[in-house]
Amino acid sequence: MDPLSEVISYQELRNYRVGGFEAGGDWSIRFDPFEGVKCYAVTSGACWLAVEEFGEPVLFTQGDCLLLPHGSAFRVASDPALPPEDWKRHFLGAREGSLVKLNDGGEVTVLGGHFQLAGAQADMLLGMLPPIVHLRSDTDRATLRWAFDRMRQELLDPRPGGFLIVQQLTTMIFIQALRLHLDESTGVGWLFALSDKHVGAAIAAMHRQPARRWTVAALADEVGMSRSGFAARFGQLVGDGPIEYLTRWRMLLAGRSLKRGEPIGAVARSLGYESESAFSTAYKRVTGSPPRRHARLAAVAAAG
Repeated sequence: MDPLSEVISYQELRNYRVGGFEAGGDWSIRFDPFEGVKCYAVTSGACWLAVEEFGEPVLFTQGDCLLLPHGSAFRVASDPALPPEDWKRHFLGAREGSLVKLNDGGEVTVLGGHFQLAGAQADMLLGMLPPIVHLRSDTDRATLRWAFDRMRQELLDPRPGGFLIVQQLTTMIFIQALRLHLDESTGVGWLFALSDKHVGAAIAAMHRQPARRWTVAALADEVGMSRSGFAARFGQLVGDGPIEYLTRWRMLLAGRSLKRGEPIGAVARSLGYESESAFSTAYKRVTGSPPRRHARLAAVAAAG
């Protein structure tokens, strides 16, 4: 499994919602801060979107897709100068998967999805993204719109296996949006580093063998670079040193194993630690709490 697939699979996407609206005339809606990630596709017409405290409104036209990864309050409008109404006036109580009509619709249609990431270290995926991820290229946008439509159909007409289909569609929408953002943008962070030939290969090597006693020199040799050149490039692209990144990845794996009830000693050995105490020290340094506490909380959650 490639690193992006691994990290997303550990995030446990859940609480899926999908719907949308058709609008006409003059309108402006404000949505409250939210938990998780929102995705939208403009399937006809055009509208403005502004994330509060983050710059000027952005115009979205037919075919555009967007991702809101940070949970900030935002406004959607036919004209950004219009005073907004509260979202509850139109959307509260709307049936799952339905299209809400504003002013009888007819001019713009927007499909949307909302989901939460329940896993640890979601910042590995979302932390380096801008407040609005605006996807304008024609490449693969049709896939996103198809997925929204298919998810809406599953929610409107529940059938056996529908939950799993919605789960997989949500994952596909999220991955596709991240892919398109990588294709259209440049930046610093783990997500962008995956597309770098050398740093991406080093990350993949650490994911394949997290228990190996990696050193900076060994990783540099693995990807065919000098030690100093590799260390500088890794830090520039990822924002962390190679060993710091490896430790964080190991702790993410450890948290998942502890949640499943695996013994701390066995988890420590599976990740290359010679002693439970060394592992516990690293775990507390990265997560802020000792592994025994994590294991106890997981056991209580499983029992309750």
